[in-house]
Amino acid sequence: MRPRSRVYRPLLATSVLATTALLVTACSQNLPDSPDMGGATPVASPAAESPVGSVVDYSAAITDLEVADGDILGVRSEENLAIGTVADFEAGDEVNLGVDKQCGDLTATGDRFVLACADGVYLIDATDPDLDTVQETDKPTTVAALTSAGLLIAGNDVDDDVTVYRDGEEPVEISVQNPGTEMIAVPVDDRHDAVVRIWDETTTIQDVDYPNERAGATLRVGLGVAQMAGGEDGLMVVSDNIGNQLAIYNADDLIRLHMTAPVDDAPWGVAWDSVNSLAWITTLSNNQLTGFRISEGVPEEQHRLGTVADAQNVVALEDGSLVVASASGDGLQIIAPGDFPA
Repeated sequence: MRPRSRVYRPLLATSVLATTALLVTACSQNLPDSPDMGGATPVASPAAESPVGSVVDYSAAITDLEVADGDILGVRSEENLAIGTVADFEAGDEVNLGVDKQCGDLTATGDRFVLACADGVYLIDATDPDLDTVQETDKPTTVAALTSAGLLIAGNDVDDDVTVYRDGEEPVEISVQNPGTEMIAVPVDDRHDAVVRIWDETTTIQDVDYPNERAGATLRVGLGVAQMAGGEDGLMVVSDNIGNQLAIYNADDLIRLHMTAPVDDAPWGVAWDSVNSLAWITTLSNNQLTGFRISEGVPEEQHRLGTVADAQNVVALEDGSLVVASASGDGLQIIAPGDFPA
């Protein structure tokens, strides 16, 4: 999860699903571009007034935030990747790995952080972090996703293709709809992971049918996609920055839009909280983090929490805590379940 920059870094009724499937087919190829869509950019927040929970001092501007192994944070700033638990960051004991500022997006799968860079993709053991394991690539990468089965898929924000790396096999290149701003692997029950990518310039979302070595369906995401985060069984939480919406997608077989909800102005960071079954979204216009319950088929607001300024990233930990990261040096905000309003 990261800001959009050119840095080298309960289901619906059957009838509704059928309609959505038709929409997927109709929108899956060669979507027309529009000058009124795409190119979402985070706005600067006002000063934070009342962040909920506690705030750990962290003066660097955080460009990306991920969690591996349930509770180990990966905190990315321009030339550093800091790794550790909340307690490590509170004590100043996190591990700092100097990284090239031209590296792109950070993702996480299991106990691995995945960092896409110009010279390849770094696979970092969250429990013993270093930069010793790298998948070399033929061209610079800015997005990469590692499936739970160990397949690595990498791409960038220039070329209309991604490359699949399988141990012991030749890499396979797959043509896709557009370059990628972000790409994640999402677990799906009883089948291979879904791999989903977004491209902010045309505000589109697309899955990659890597078992069949082909691109998947492509859908338009509102007016200006910003960020996506995966949950369980193919669920994804996506922010529409320009359209001021929260969107819930599922990619259990092909990608579908399930529901949307209006939110405050300038939404950006998103996370799925499996402990509390909530979709979380930050809004930069007012330093708010809002949690939505989606089990009834229509998103229902459950919690509204004050955040640090410029809260462009948020993750949920295995104990139900939330961590919010400021992109302007306002720190790491830790929100425990006990900090939620009654």
